[in-house]
Amino acid sequence: MAGHRVGKKKSKSELRTWIVDQILNAIRGEDIFSTLDYKKKNEAFLKQYMHQPLQRCMLDIVRRVYPKVSPATHAKKAKDALLWEGDVKTNVSHVRFLGVQHRPDFVVEIGELKIAVEVKRGEKGSAIREGIGQSLVYSCSGKFQFVVYLFVDTSKDKRLRNSLQQSADAAFIESLWNEFNVRFAIV
Repeated sequence: MAGHRVGKKKSKSELRTWIVDQILNAIRGEDIFSTLDYKKKNEAFLKQYMHQPLQRCMLDIVRRVYPKVSPATHAKKAKDALLWEGDVKTNVSHVRFLGVQHRPDFVVEIGELKIAVEVKRGEKGSAIREGIGQSLVYSCSGKFQFVVYLFVDTSKDKRLRNSLQQSADAAFIESLWNEFNVRFAIV
C-alpha cells in the first residue's frame, strides 16, 4: 500500500490518544446499549443510532483542539469533522485492497488527523475477524492515522465480550493498538 509500511507506528500524542478514546467512548456508551435492542437491530440501524452521540463527541473534541474560536465555529468544525457513510450528502472515501473497496462506517477529520471508525455486530468469531481485517486495511493504507473498531457482541452469553478477560486476547488487542493504532473494544 503506497505511502505506508505495514506495521509502522504512527504518532500517538496525548491529544491524539484522547481523541481516539473519546470517539470509542461515544459509540459504546451505555445510553446506546441500554436503550436500544441491539440484538434485534441490524448494523445500519446501530450506526444510525450512534451518529448523534458521535456528533456530540465531535463538539467536545473540537472545543479542546480549537479552544480560541467562537461557539459557532466550534459547531461548524464539529459538523464538518464527522463523515458518515449513511449520510447521502457525505462522501466517505474508500480504500482499495486486493481489488475490493473498503469503506469505514465513519471518518473523523480534525485538521490533518484522520480516523476511520468501523462497527460490526455478531455472535461468531468470523464477524470479529472481518472487522479486524478491515481495520488493518485502513490502518496500513496510509489514509488514516488511527482506527476505532467497535464490535457489538450479540451472543446470548456474551462469550465474545467475556473473552477479553483472557490474557492472550487482551495482549492481542493491546498489540493492535501498539503496532497498528487500532483501538478495539467489544460491547
